Amino acid sequence: MDDLSAREIEAAVQEALGLFGTSGSVTVQGRQIALRGRGAPVVIDLEQLVEQWPLLPQDLRARKASDLARRLAQAQRAVTSLAPPGARAPGRPVRHVVIPVVAVAVVLVGALVAVRLLRSREEPVASPVAPETTAAEDAARNARTCEAARKRIYSGASMGPFDLAGWVAELWLATPRGGAAQAAAGQEAVIADAVGLGGLIADGKLTAGADAELAAVTDGLVEILPGFDAEEAGRSPSWRAVIARFSGGYARAYFDPALRARFVALADRMADGASAELGALYARCAHLPYHDAGAWFRGPDPAAAAAALVYASGLFAELPAVDRAALAALKGAGQIDALRSAGASLDGASLGKLVGAHGGGITRGGAGAVVVTFPVGGPTRATSASRIVARKLKVGVGQD
Repeated sequence: MDDLSAREIEAAVQEALGLFGTSGSVTVQGRQIALRGRGAPVVIDLEQLVEQWPLLPQDLRARKASDLARRLAQAQRAVTSLAPPGARAPGRPVRHVVIPVVAVAVVLVGALVAVRLLRSREEPVASPVAPETTAAEDAARNARTCEAARKRIYSGASMGPFDLAGWVAELWLATPRGGAAQAAAGQEAVIADAVGLGGLIADGKLTAGADAELAAVTDGLVEILPGFDAEEAGRSPSWRAVIARFSGGYARAYFDPALRARFVALADRMADGASAELGALYARCAHLPYHDAGAWFRGPDPAAAAAALVYASGLFAELPAVDRAALAALKGAGQIDALRSAGASLDGASLGKLVGAHGGGITRGGAGAVVVTFPVGGPTRATSASRIVARKLKVGVGQD
C-alpha cells in the first residue's frame, strides 16, 4: 500500500466534493474510499487506483478524483433519501399540536360516512393490466438501454449504477485442432461436453460446483455456442473455439465488483476443463459485435496471452484497433497463429508494462497459464490496452 498515494487521493477527492455540493471527511482504506458526512458513511471501491496513482498524468488524476467525488456524492444522497419520512435532525425540538378530541371525532365520523356513500354508488373497477410487450419490443428497449450505457462508459464514466439490460458476458475458449480431418462442429461439441462434464453447467445454469454464490443467481442463463462465425473460422482454420454466453443475472454479476473475482476464477476453471489454450472474458451489448468490457485474457505464455487480448478485444473494437491487412501479411496459418508468432519475443515483464499502463495486471492461472486481467471500474481498459499491444506486434492501426 502506498500511503502517499492514498493521502494524495484523499486530498484530491476532498477538494472535488465541493463541485457536487457535498461535504464530509474522505478516507482511503485499502482499496476503498469512504465519505463520512450527512447520514451513514458511504464506501466505494478504488480497484487498483492507489497503485496506479503515481503513474497517472495530472489531468487524468483530476478526472479520476472528480469521478470518485461524483460517485460518493451520489451514494450519500441515495443513503440520505432512505431516511424515514419525518426524521428530524438531532437536537431539533418536537413541536406538539393539540387538537380538541371532539373535533377529531366529528371529522372521522364524517369521513367514514362519505366513504361508505361513495362505495355504494361506484361500480366495481377492474384492476389495471400492464400492457403486454412483444419479444422484439423488449429486445429493442434493451438495445437502447445498453447503448446508452456504452456511451457513458466511453465518455469516461465507470459502470456505476447503470441499468444493465441488454448486456451479455462471454467466455471465449480456443484450442488448436487435433487434425485436419476433424470437423469444426464436432470439435466445438467436444469442448462443450468438456465444460459440461466438469460439473460447472447444467440445464443452462451454473452449478454449485462451479461457484456457490454465482449458482444462487436465479435469473441467470448460460449458453454454449460456436466460438467462430463462418468468416472468422475461415481466418483461423487451425483453431476451434466455443463461447459460453452469460445473460440475465449472470451479466449483472459480471459487473459487480464483489463478484468479478469469482467470474475470473470460473473462467480459469472452464479453460482448464475444456483444455483450452486461449481464453477471453468480456462483455458486450447483445445486439452489437463490439467487445467492450474486457476482464480476463489467457494463454500458455506471454505471446499467447497477448494474442488472446488483441484477437478478442482489438479485432472486435468499434474503432479499428488492428490493421487486418498488416495482420494478414504476417506468417502463420491464420490470424491467431500470426499474432502468436508476432509476439514470440514478448516476455512477461514487457507485456505487464504494456497492459499496466492501462490498468491491467498479469497473474498465473491454471496449469501455469499467463493471465491478463482488468478491473471492473475501467470497462474500456482492455480495448485501450489491446491497441498498444497491437502496435507492439506491428499490426496496430496507424502503425509506422
